[in-house]
Amino acid sequence: MKKVILAAINLKDSKEDFDEKIEELKNLCIACNMEVVVTIIQNSRSMDPQSGFRKGKVEELLQLVKAYEVEEIVFYNTLSLTMATYLADLCQVDIIDRTTLILDIFYLRATSAQAKIQTEIARLKYALPRMLNIEYDNDKQRGGTLKNKGSGEKRSALIKKKVEKEIASLNRELAALKNNNDINANKRNNSGLKKVALVGYTNAGKSSLTNAILRYNNTVNKDVFSKDMLFATLDTSTRKVKYQGYEFLLFDTVGFVSDLPHELIEAFNSTLSCVLDADLLINVLDSSSHNLAMQKSVTMNTLKSIGADHIKVIDVYNKCDLNDLNEFISVSATNDYHIKELLSLIVTKLNEDHEARYYHIGYEKAFIMNKYTNALFTIINEDDGYDIEVRADKVTFNYIEEIINS
Repeated sequence: MKKVILAAINLKDSKEDFDEKIEELKNLCIACNMEVVVTIIQNSRSMDPQSGFRKGKVEELLQLVKAYEVEEIVFYNTLSLTMATYLADLCQVDIIDRTTLILDIFYLRATSAQAKIQTEIARLKYALPRMLNIEYDNDKQRGGTLKNKGSGEKRSALIKKKVEKEIASLNRELAALKNNNDINANKRNNSGLKKVALVGYTNAGKSSLTNAILRYNNTVNKDVFSKDMLFATLDTSTRKVKYQGYEFLLFDTVGFVSDLPHELIEAFNSTLSCVLDADLLINVLDSSSHNLAMQKSVTMNTLKSIGADHIKVIDVYNKCDLNDLNEFISVSATNDYHIKELLSLIVTKLNEDHEARYYHIGYEKAFIMNKYTNALFTIINEDDGYDIEVRADKVTFNYIEEIINS
């Protein structure tokens, strides 16, 4: 593991809120195979324009680098090129900020072609201004006149053109992949099945919960990848789920994190499109965490930023086996506690806006309860056939009534 120092400047947050953010950053470092050997924090109203830290903290940082023989310093704050260059030259180690760290994690985790392309686009967009600033600084060192601004400006223009050309090429590749994904999405839409997306803070247990639901369904060899770490997977997984004869599509999505870099939100719009198309969102919260309020806030802010804050949301408190939290609804993806109740709630929510109609059908027409899996059937009475309540849309009712009246 790479040994790093975690550095941060608290500009406005309360100690409690800032401690939560630092804890999150430590977990991000672990997810990037880093060992945080020491943390250094300064409370200040502003950042020093040259070094970020004030003079005393800069000296303390230098002593920590020497004492712990670290390879890198990870800053919570976004540093200007001047700050990063000054500290790197002084400490003789690499300096990265939180956004770069998250981009690195996404780069390491990307497995599908789509995730790899999206990550590379985000990295290039974030790096481009810094490349141009470096060239501009080098140009100033070489000199130039008002008439001739020097070769550095020409190199900056070439760098910008080259990177923008690469981004455009990657966007074309991404568009081609998106067309294929749209074809698959259209097939799903044509199935008439409702869509449910698991969203929430990274490592809250979305993938584990997906697998618990699949186990309850006796779905064999369809598990999604799950691991106890931040951003274990970047790819959206889709599975068909059946409960009491009703079927819906379940999407396991990439996790959220506070202040997700806008480059990543923009780059992963196609990955998060399933969230925008969902009929219901399940906000999975880690009930064993001390930062529940922060987790919920992060999710709601991210949903708002991608335009999905109008979709119905159910808060589900996972990992209830690790504490005595008694929230509605508490589940455990580890021991399958309350999975049945969760599925019942999902089906109810998916159908609560549908009209309810009542029918009496003979035993010979009971097959309609298995035929139309996008409708919710409830058996009320079984004497001389079935008295049933059906919740569905008008189109489905037309099909059902055609069979009943035939």
